[in-house]
Amino acid sequence: MHSSNSEKLQHSEFEYHVRIYRDEDRQQVHELFENAMFWQPHSPVRPFLKIIAKSSIQKALYFASAIGILLWPSYPRLGPAILLTAVAISLSQFILIVQLILKMTKKNLSDDLADVRGHYELIPSPETLGHGHEDLLPSGPKAFWVVEATHKVTGRTELAGCCGIDVRNEAKMDGELRRMVVSGRHLRRGVAAMIVRTAIAYAKSHKLSSIYLSTSMAQEAAIQLYKKFGWVEEKRRDIAVFGFTAQIVHMRLHLAEKFRSELESL
Repeated sequence: MHSSNSEKLQHSEFEYHVRIYRDEDRQQVHELFENAMFWQPHSPVRPFLKIIAKSSIQKALYFASAIGILLWPSYPRLGPAILLTAVAISLSQFILIVQLILKMTKKNLSDDLADVRGHYELIPSPETLGHGHEDLLPSGPKAFWVVEATHKVTGRTELAGCCGIDVRNEAKMDGELRRMVVSGRHLRRGVAAMIVRTAIAYAKSHKLSSIYLSTSMAQEAAIQLYKKFGWVEEKRRDIAVFGFTAQIVHMRLHLAEKFRSELESL
């Protein structure tokens, strides 16, 4: 039932600590997830916009815009009409992809993140009942963690990341790594690796056979991190989005094989 919250990470400015989610974390987790999806340097919005910018449809629209500019002096009505039409179609594609990611974000916030405690089957810790706050513990193979960052000078705390393991079919005993996000303020400080190690250790302690996940091709840094910890690609699924093709990458970490290889290396 218990999950290890003992792992800590030292940084020159912050001390990081992994712990199980609490009810009071809800707003910060939502803000963390929204920021990771839109406003932070590693958000999927930027790489998707770059993909659209290089798509064949956009290249055709760039060409049409150039034709409109060239025709403008000789054809003062036709040239601007071509240019404005091409620009409008081009901008609409960028707007639509942002709206799509916004829709996906809202859907995720209304899914498991709407009730982390209930969805991940977290229960009150007997040790904190009646002490003014309530710690939670996993009641089974599901769990949800946050990384708490404490400023070494001020003592102020904030959430630096979060992640969950969801088990949809306990008979199969494989888990899904979900909602893996790290705050832009805490990138490249080992926070993501810290969460992943915690999730793997927890999955092993509950005898899960594997951990699977899905991410987009735009999240190359995340894909490389997962591969570093032993995840392998199972397949890539093409999805057509507003005139260009994106890929969803499905990966799996086989825990039995990882455990066997670790034993062999001893």
